[in-house]
Amino acid sequence: MANREDIVEPIPTTRRLIEILWLILQFLKIYWKIVFALSWLLILIILLTTYNTSETRCAFVVLLLAGYWITECFPMAVTSIIPVVLFPAFGILTSQEVCGCYMNDTIMVFIGGLILAIAIEHSGLHLRIALGVMKVVGCTHAKILGSLCAVTTLISMWITNTATTAMMVPIIFAILNQLEQAGLCEVYIEKIVPESTEPIQEPTNITKAYLLAAAYCSSIGGTGTLVGTGTNLTFKGIFESTFPLAEPITFTNWMIASIPQMAINSFLTWIYLRIAFMGYLRPKSKDAAAAAIGTEGEAITNEVIGQRYKELGKMSFHELSVAILFIICVILWLFRKPGFVAGWAEYLTQIDVRDSLPVIGISVLMFYIPKDLNFLSSFSRDPEIRPIKSSEGLITWSLIQKKMPWGLMFLLGGGFAISRATVASGMARMIGQAMIPLRYLPPALVMIFVSFFIGTFTEFTANVGVANITLPIVAQMCIAMEMNPLYLMVPATIMCSYSFRLPAGTPPNAIIAMVGKLKTKYLMMGGCIPSIYTLLINSFFFIIWGTRVWSTDEFPDWAKYEKQNV
Repeated sequence: MANREDIVEPIPTTRRLIEILWLILQFLKIYWKIVFALSWLLILIILLTTYNTSETRCAFVVLLLAGYWITECFPMAVTSIIPVVLFPAFGILTSQEVCGCYMNDTIMVFIGGLILAIAIEHSGLHLRIALGVMKVVGCTHAKILGSLCAVTTLISMWITNTATTAMMVPIIFAILNQLEQAGLCEVYIEKIVPESTEPIQEPTNITKAYLLAAAYCSSIGGTGTLVGTGTNLTFKGIFESTFPLAEPITFTNWMIASIPQMAINSFLTWIYLRIAFMGYLRPKSKDAAAAAIGTEGEAITNEVIGQRYKELGKMSFHELSVAILFIICVILWLFRKPGFVAGWAEYLTQIDVRDSLPVIGISVLMFYIPKDLNFLSSFSRDPEIRPIKSSEGLITWSLIQKKMPWGLMFLLGGGFAISRATVASGMARMIGQAMIPLRYLPPALVMIFVSFFIGTFTEFTANVGVANITLPIVAQMCIAMEMNPLYLMVPATIMCSYSFRLPAGTPPNAIIAMVGKLKTKYLMMGGCIPSIYTLLINSFFFIIWGTRVWSTDEFPDWAKYEKQNV
């Protein structure tokens, strides 16, 4: 008889295997980020050891950053400083060259632009503009939606799309809640779901229209100016780094070239949302009936907006000062080197002056100017009105520290480092040679294809990350095809901002999905049409208008020089 010790343990049962599999899945669910980070790194190291050249070492860093940016397994800012370690370690760029990419004129414009935006928000000027326009336009659903689209687009030209959407959403719900209390519309409807014991709230079509307008137009508006979104500044930095002999990208040229497509896309968004959710052109539909609020509804909405505007009171010294400084900054941007006349920078000095000078100058000036005039009462005979502490400036450093997205600076810098490294390593030449067959296709077809690819890619990850990955490649495509790089890079940059279908694509989508209880499937269904018409409008306006502004008819000498040195 065999001893107990000699008995062989039975093979694990199916139940045990299932339990082990479940534990593995739970482990991956909890630790998937670090598992992916290590696995992706290991895979790339294996490939690098197989093909260890300067080009593949650069590709290793680019692919590593792309994987980490897309999955966000590490914070994007942390991923963005990896080039500081790897490019010098791989012998591609010196530490001085890499670190210089993280603080340059473009990043200073970004910092100054955000300080301006924070000051506008801090003073409440943005809310006065929004409510003032809505008060003037009128208060039918069509008019409110139209003014919402216009105001959101206008504000987002100067303030980040995240801040713009976050500002507009409370105004939307204030109006809708008042109409609902009067029995003129519903904000949410309750639905019974089999797997849930309690009914869930789902936004009505009217609510969806307003929320989607805020998200879509904040993304569209950001394309109108260089400071409207990080992708535009990413393009400026990558272009000027890749083509140092080219004329720098000016604030004026960007606005002249981009505002027409921005305005048309915002208008089409208003028409589309009315058709899809408010029954426009479908007068007998349920949506049309729900959108008809009548005279009583208009009066209530007028009252809500009027009351909110009245609560703001008279325009304060704080608001007025910020508004004046903002206007001065825009004028200085536009007339630094406008082209049709001599710019102020040319009268000031003979050295190269960029857009960072006016915006940083205005930002510093805001610390000199107090936000109120209490100091005028310092020597008053009435001790009650004498100030007991100094007034704050128009903006404070603590506010900047709190609201400035510092991580985005590193994200921009990481993209600029990638752009410089692809040229220095020879990776640019390798990509360019692979793209030579595309030179035989019609340029417009290539542009539409590139724009479509980037517009789809940007749905899955942050738009600045997409710009960092794709724009250096697009630049080398243009060199290989002997095409003016601006012909592809400008439309591609704008398409990086046109993310309408997924919450992960851009913060405005995530805001309305979370605050407005908007399911992803509604975002996907609602965003398909805007993704199509923004692609077509962007391509069409660039062909008929942008090519004239940017003079893209021929392969320029500054691009020929880069081709010879690639």
